[in-house]
Amino acid sequence: MRAIPKDMPTPAYWKTTLKEVEEALELVKGGTVTKVYDSAGGRPIYKVEYGTSNLPERTANLSSALGAKHPECYADKSGDDYIPTIFMVGCTHGGEFEGTCAMLNLIKLIETGTDYAGTRYDELVELAKKVHLILIPMVNPDGRSHIPFNTFVGKSFEDLRYFNQGTWKDGTLAGWPECKMKHPILPYVDYLGGYFNDEGVNMMHEDFIGGKISTGTQAVLDVCRNDAPDFSVLFHGGSNSTACMLDTDYGAKKAKIETFEIANLVKEKCDAAGVRYAVVPISNYEERDPQVSFNLPSAMHHCCGTPCVTFESNQGLCDHGTVIYDHDEIYASHMIYMTEVIRYYLKKFGKI
Repeated sequence: MRAIPKDMPTPAYWKTTLKEVEEALELVKGGTVTKVYDSAGGRPIYKVEYGTSNLPERTANLSSALGAKHPECYADKSGDDYIPTIFMVGCTHGGEFEGTCAMLNLIKLIETGTDYAGTRYDELVELAKKVHLILIPMVNPDGRSHIPFNTFVGKSFEDLRYFNQGTWKDGTLAGWPECKMKHPILPYVDYLGGYFNDEGVNMMHEDFIGGKISTGTQAVLDVCRNDAPDFSVLFHGGSNSTACMLDTDYGAKKAKIETFEIANLVKEKCDAAGVRYAVVPISNYEERDPQVSFNLPSAMHHCCGTPCVTFESNQGLCDHGTVIYDHDEIYASHMIYMTEVIRYYLKKFGKI
């Protein structure tokens, strides 16, 4: 293994480790913590839940309900007392833990009124307490265990490639997207990067229809199927991309439009706060050759029928492109994003 780069000083709110997840979960008193599965490597995968679902009992799965032209048979959200459900997932790839940091601070905020730096986000807390909130702060603890440091801010693009995607047997960087050419990748690598669980599985590209899937992926699909979230997000890191949201590759147009509306609201707030954020146009992948992959957000969408998106965070690398965030801008982009997502669905269902 190559030399481990040292972490630069991190702010008090920067919590990304397996231990720090456990410590944050110990704070939970107003919600529930459930160990839903163990990972391939035997590490616990936890779900945190605030509030409860008030969906009536369903009479059909989503496919059958849509076939009947009565989606309410899967999830009837028409009642005046309906409370929207927001689902957030961190660390699908173990080296992309910026969203985990945000969610651990959200837990701290809900439970104590301040984040780990002692800062109040009263509006976010007030909004979060009005929804049914489901969090999986670290869905790939195996992958996170493969990353021997706590931040990519100040590290190199080669560090990202090595520690997140790993190396082939000959020691060369597996890279992106080439690391997806082998799945599971474990038999082909010398160093297994954070993208993968201990069996070499990349959760974004499992055999979702009838194949064996990892427990982390099962945990995500269970929530989408059983709780019918109104909005689901997988927090990812996108090297030094401008923070943005990617809509569902294989998703209904209505869901894509909602995603686009939310993105514009987030950008407005980010612009006002001096935080860089990009709005990605509504996708139209039907004519691509080869076609885009049916990935995890697509599978999630086909369980629940609502927007299931990827949030791509800037990761603050020192030498990749010209868009370089520090810890504060990374954190701010997530806090603004979570606030505006929750606000959107409370407004949609007339709760504010």
